[in-house]
Amino acid sequence: MKRKRLGKSLKINGRNLIKEGWMSENFFSRLSYSFGNEDWRSEQEALKIKTGDRVLSITASGDRPLHLLLDDCEEIVSIDANPIQNHLLNLKCVAMQHLSYKEYIEFLGAVPARKQRLHTFQKLLPHFEEKSRHYWINKKKMIEKGVLYQGEVEKKCQSIVAPLLRLLRGKKVDKLFEFSDLKEQQEFVKKAWDKVYWRKLFDLSLNSALARLLLRCIVSDPGLYNHLNGATRVGSYLYKRMHNSLMHNLAKESLLFSLIFKGKVAPEAFPPYLTQEGVSIIKKRTHRLKVKNIDVVTFLESSPANSFDCFSLSDVASYLSPKNFAKMMQEVLRVAKPQARFSIRQFLSNHQLPENLVSSFARDGELEDRLEKKDRCFVYRYMAGTISK
Repeated sequence: MKRKRLGKSLKINGRNLIKEGWMSENFFSRLSYSFGNEDWRSEQEALKIKTGDRVLSITASGDRPLHLLLDDCEEIVSIDANPIQNHLLNLKCVAMQHLSYKEYIEFLGAVPARKQRLHTFQKLLPHFEEKSRHYWINKKKMIEKGVLYQGEVEKKCQSIVAPLLRLLRGKKVDKLFEFSDLKEQQEFVKKAWDKVYWRKLFDLSLNSALARLLLRCIVSDPGLYNHLNGATRVGSYLYKRMHNSLMHNLAKESLLFSLIFKGKVAPEAFPPYLTQEGVSIIKKRTHRLKVKNIDVVTFLESSPANSFDCFSLSDVASYLSPKNFAKMMQEVLRVAKPQARFSIRQFLSNHQLPENLVSSFARDGELEDRLEKKDRCFVYRYMAGTISK
């Protein structure tokens, strides 16, 4: 793969992803996501991976491809245009393979470490892929702190978002995370949490031009603002999604609620790649991962027809212009095997299938509605179903 940076351009395999409207330049030179903010259950229900399936996945924090290994597939091809995200996946795989469960979650930073993480890192170094080894050797401060909270999104949650929300809601944040009974939580949300001023604050703070400018500067994640659905009032939309989630799921079991309100994730909300049971399954199958540094459209264009059974495309739509989204879906159709399954999330974008592809992508409306209601990482809407060809 050829990767070239020239001023405000960034070229991968001859394509200028910044000029094409994919994302900002520094997005490719940083660790953007480190923990993961998607509910693995939704992917599992949407894709229904079977023995022998070949799956295409977006890497991001690495949690998605790792969780796909919970099902007995033949191979997962995990791709990302940002090689740093793939370096993180390599680190998680190496640590999972060569450490005990307790050592593994301590090394990543899920729980406090009993021994220095850099000492553990030195023992793991021979097992890294070469490029990943060179990257992490130069990022020892991240290793020392625990990489799970070193992504830009996770750091902003810890340093800005969680402290601000705690300032606004005070002890009610702690109370929200105490519930183990959903009905009791629902009553609390109705009587003490869902206040008019709280709804208005969301609406005003996230819909103003100044707020969006601050969001761009603070988070610098193009998926948040490059392809906004102009008809959506962001604050009202996110508040409704958050409220709906609290009516269907315990806050203490949601890693996204934990991240944004507390800045860290408690064991009750650990996803499978951080639980002993999940690790025992996943670590036996990491050899089925094939990782590539490449953007999704270029990869699909270079792939043979009828070569994938499942497409786990995360919220890549949030980073694509309508033109590139249409191009991606056209290539997904070509590369998919008959009756392949697909799962696509959308955050604040609202891309629609091109008219000429609607008949080929059989979306399951009931499934999409169910996933949106039950998903514990409440911000996403879904496109999911099967591909007819």
